[in-house]
Amino acid sequence: MFFRIYKTRLKCLLRNKENIFWSFGFPILLSIFFYMAFSNLSKAEGIESIPIGLVVEENVIVPFKDILENVKITEGKNLFEVKTGTLEEVKDLLVREKVEGYIVFKDKPVLYIKNNGFSQSIIKTFLDTYEQKNQTINHIIQLNPDIVKNGQINLISNLFRNFIVDGGAKDKNPDNILIYFYSLIALSCIFGANWGFAEAVNIQADQSNIAARINVAPTHKMKLLLCNLLAAFTLHFLSVLFLLAFLIRVLNVAFGGQLNYILITCFIGSICGISLGAMICVTIKANLKAKESILTAIIMGGGFLAGMMSTQVKYVVQTNVPFIGLINPSNLITDTLYSLYYYDEYHRFYRNITLLFILTIVFTSIAYFKIRRKEYASI
Repeated sequence: MFFRIYKTRLKCLLRNKENIFWSFGFPILLSIFFYMAFSNLSKAEGIESIPIGLVVEENVIVPFKDILENVKITEGKNLFEVKTGTLEEVKDLLVREKVEGYIVFKDKPVLYIKNNGFSQSIIKTFLDTYEQKNQTINHIIQLNPDIVKNGQINLISNLFRNFIVDGGAKDKNPDNILIYFYSLIALSCIFGANWGFAEAVNIQADQSNIAARINVAPTHKMKLLLCNLLAAFTLHFLSVLFLLAFLIRVLNVAFGGQLNYILITCFIGSICGISLGAMICVTIKANLKAKESILTAIIMGGGFLAGMMSTQVKYVVQTNVPFIGLINPSNLITDTLYSLYYYDEYHRFYRNITLLFILTIVFTSIAYFKIRRKEYASI
């Protein structure tokens, strides 16, 4: 009986062209657009040397000028195009936008800029790193002045240089564009909410005529709901696998080689999405159209907060209101995939998977008890 109901429900779901499109077709189309728009943004050859001014006065540390002139993007391409001059000269260069900013040495290098932007952020990050390393070396010299006499200061500098260069696996180059594909997979998983929502509608007699007929059948209502949700999960998880295969095989998106863990993430994420939709359907007291609108707002809002529209949003949420990230399934899925790509240990992965599992249990339990308590005076 269980398998027969499950098989019949699968056939019914395959006829729902709207859900089939949103689960199978829309993520594929979106992934193609993402690939066309962002595929070349993270390539090193797309980054040009940044023109920067340096005030040459008596208090300028000469080695710092050499460092600026020798920092490279790739072999043969410098990160900075250094233009030296007096304070008035470099100010004039900045006003005429011939440089992105200029540096004046006081007790430490101080950056002056006209506008905020990507290039200015790179310069600021470089100066912060330089100052941090410089303070560390000075502190070591204060603790042990003999290292200068013994000629060991160059050895210390080389150790710092090696530590920064060899900071991780060679095949894991940071690529912020991947966050868009992570968010797309998360969005595809959360689209399962539409399937869960539809199955919850079809089990409530006051929501649809089909549900009214189902409720007068002798089959237990919770058994029907379980069969329906299992059928919905089957098709939805297949859509997520289809998207993942398309990203890896067709678009050649590299997710770090952690395929088994990615599949686990998608599996839990799909169940979480379906349970979320079922919970929203049975808890919100409104007409069907209003419920559908609320569900769409939750799905798209969660994707937005997870960095779907802007990667900066994800950072802002994580920095200012991290609790929202912990209860947002879209964010947990993207963060899980992110951790698999960038980290060698799995502490963050297990934490996020655990939170996803807890959310799934909470959503499912709420939906179960709400449906179980529903009774109808007449159908």
